[in-house]
Amino acid sequence: MHRALSLLLLALLLLSGCDNSALAGPRPAPDPVTAVEAYLQMYQPGPLPRLFQTTRIHDRSGVLLAEVYGEGRRTWVKLDQVSRHLVNATIATEDASFTTNSGIDPLRIVGAVWQNIDGGQIVSGASTITMQLARNLFLGMEQRYDQSLDRKILEVGLAQELTRLFSKDELLEMYLNMLNYGHLAYGPEAASQVYFGKSAIELTLSEATILAGIPQQPANLNPFQNWEAVKVRQRVVLDLMVRHGYLTEEGADAVFAAPVELNPAPDQNPNRAPHFVQFVIDSLDSRLGAGYTRRAGLNIITSLDLPMQEVAQQIVAEKVSELQPQYDLNNGALVALKHGSAEILVMVGSADFADEAIDGQVNVAVRLRQPGSAIKPLLYALAFNDNLAMPASMLWDTPITYSLTNGQEYSPLNYDRKFHGPVSLRTSLANSYNVPAVRLLEIVGVEPMVEGARAMGLQSLVPDPGRYGLSLTLGGGDVKLLDMVAAYHTLANAGQYLPPKFILSMTDNRGQPMQEKSPEPVPVISAAAAFLVTDILSDDAARAPTFRAGGPLTLSRPAAAKTGTTDDWRDNWTLGYTRYLVAGVWAGNTDGRPTQDSSGSLGAAPIWNAFMEAALADARFLQLLNAPQDEAAWEWQPPAALQLLSDCPPRVTCHPEGEYFTQSWLDLMGSAGPIADSIVYCDNNAVLRLPNMPRLPTDNPDAQTGDTQTAANRTVLPNEELAKKAVDAAIAWSRENGIAVPSEKCIDPLFD
Repeated sequence: MHRALSLLLLALLLLSGCDNSALAGPRPAPDPVTAVEAYLQMYQPGPLPRLFQTTRIHDRSGVLLAEVYGEGRRTWVKLDQVSRHLVNATIATEDASFTTNSGIDPLRIVGAVWQNIDGGQIVSGASTITMQLARNLFLGMEQRYDQSLDRKILEVGLAQELTRLFSKDELLEMYLNMLNYGHLAYGPEAASQVYFGKSAIELTLSEATILAGIPQQPANLNPFQNWEAVKVRQRVVLDLMVRHGYLTEEGADAVFAAPVELNPAPDQNPNRAPHFVQFVIDSLDSRLGAGYTRRAGLNIITSLDLPMQEVAQQIVAEKVSELQPQYDLNNGALVALKHGSAEILVMVGSADFADEAIDGQVNVAVRLRQPGSAIKPLLYALAFNDNLAMPASMLWDTPITYSLTNGQEYSPLNYDRKFHGPVSLRTSLANSYNVPAVRLLEIVGVEPMVEGARAMGLQSLVPDPGRYGLSLTLGGGDVKLLDMVAAYHTLANAGQYLPPKFILSMTDNRGQPMQEKSPEPVPVISAAAAFLVTDILSDDAARAPTFRAGGPLTLSRPAAAKTGTTDDWRDNWTLGYTRYLVAGVWAGNTDGRPTQDSSGSLGAAPIWNAFMEAALADARFLQLLNAPQDEAAWEWQPPAALQLLSDCPPRVTCHPEGEYFTQSWLDLMGSAGPIADSIVYCDNNAVLRLPNMPRLPTDNPDAQTGDTQTAANRTVLPNEELAKKAVDAAIAWSRENGIAVPSEKCIDPLFD
């Protein structure tokens, strides 16, 4: 009976070779790795890519930051990149007739059937390398372990077809790279690296014969856990190599006795800049699909500069440790962008990635936090851009109350809980006064503020202005540090927005480029508006009343900087830039617990200052930034559209060398003069406008679009009773300080 079944199966196998073209179809791709991917997608649907491979992420100089993988490690290698010892050992062990057979070995199958048929089922012992490959490519997990005769015949037909479609070298390349070698290592390259810390081409005969035996039982034959069983299996492999003429018995004995040194740290992968690495993975997955990056076998050269990253990480850790006893803050984050390209050079997500006490693995650089006054420069830039004010324009820093839509009232206060009377926009921004900033947001409008800030890079603001009120300019909206640094880069980059760039080049698992085209810079505010904000933020004398001259916002090179502090001192910020580097710092407690009276200038500014000075002092970093040695090249140059004039409203502090005005502003003011938005004339004397008096002509063209906008359209005024209180407060301040106030007989240069 057994002999009859054997002959019948042999006949079926031979007949099955007649025409199998309908089983797998034509060759799906020219190269083996792409062909495997195509087959797996067709016959074994699942997460993409189906052929998972290890992705490698490097810094901008090619230094390996991390190897990341999903189901397991795999690096596809061509056959000529694999030690011939492993090739010979695998063929001797799995399929001695591989180089000559047609994908099946009929005599071997008959022998297996004669020994193992039991109840009409084939158990094992007859599969060639090509049959095993066919099983892994075309059969799902349930079908793969089915022991029926039908499944075996299907496997035979597929193996014969693969032999016609691919060369023997291609089949062996596919087979080896798909093998499971245990310990999450798939393919000879990953297995060689895991077990021996070397490439597959470097394997010795002893190491190769160990690897060749593992795929039979990858879960049990783990050299790190079951060395005795691995050696027993190696002996089997060596004996088979002797039987098939690859070794002599003496040679096999010598190989078996040779010492083998295992990799002492098989699971110790590089983990440099872990927050940034995860940011890269998450960013790519958002575009390519969840889990794609870890499976795709990508080779990524990122924008990160590891030496600068390590300097920044050390500074954040040391400064947080220094500040913690006094201010009770336990964490910090830092992001730095290269000027002009917005390449992410540094991303420090926490003071210590390994510190669970501060949730160190949380990347605060991309978490939502309230920015405090660090958002104010964006508001001022929009006001300058839309010709709603200039640095010399005056705003009243006196009590004011707003009626909110929910029936409540809002009365902004300054950080020092004082009022400073009439102040120029230069003084207001440089000293981070809150009340004038809220008045300015009245003029700009909440919706334009949200739209403009998002266009500048602050895309973590929700594009729904109804969610925000006038407190937005004081930090009443959650944002990310990375977005804030991107927005400050827009200021540093003459008003041109570029999204933060984190990949310089990327190739797929075949080495083919897959990097998207770099976006072109988008002008979102005028170069003049960006320069005016920069000029104020770099004015050390202007901020001296609040921040003192020569403090941590001042560098050894010209720098523009701004701090931010939220209510209860929960979040400390400092953001700033030179002509060649933009950086932002957050400091605080990861869980949002208030610090002990720490502000942006006390908690974040020391970190920002230390990092920026370290970058300025390092010749390599300066070369990376394309920064010149000539000190004059570090100065900001005003655009041609600006004029420096001495005009300044009375009783208001302007820059001693004069203030800049855009040509479009001067055209708008016309004969009324550059400060006509801030004054009226009483008896030929310039007198400051009171709050809520019309400040601008109604035909105010938008600087970017040319659209005409009226003051009423851009201003949300408080109700009549509250407006009168605001005017009364300004009048009272004026009288107390001997400042003349307008009367009905005064002449308005803009409207009379």
